[in-house]
Amino acid sequence: MQLLCKETQDVLPDGFACPTNNTLELNGVQIIHPLYAHPLDCQRFYVCLNGKDPRENSCPDLTVFNDYSMKCDDPANVPGCENWFESDANAETPAKSQRRR
Repeated sequence: MQLLCKETQDVLPDGFACPTNNTLELNGVQIIHPLYAHPLDCQRFYVCLNGKDPRENSCPDLTVFNDYSMKCDDPANVPGCENWFESDANAETPAKSQRRR
């Protein structure tokens, strides 16, 4: 008797699921734990453990995820997130003044 395993894809509550295709580095080597920018929050990003198990992570205070370098970075270095921590005059906490495009 042969048992067939059917892989199911995990999906986070916000709907993110790891892409099913392999993610490769520029030199063609497969990335084991690929990272993906959050579409609305510059400070957050997703990591796909072993390419298929999604987790949501966040950068430290005053940094945003740079989807070019794949690291947390100064907002000035990330197009679309330059003003992410601009203060909102009507709030006591930093405003999320821009969203990724």
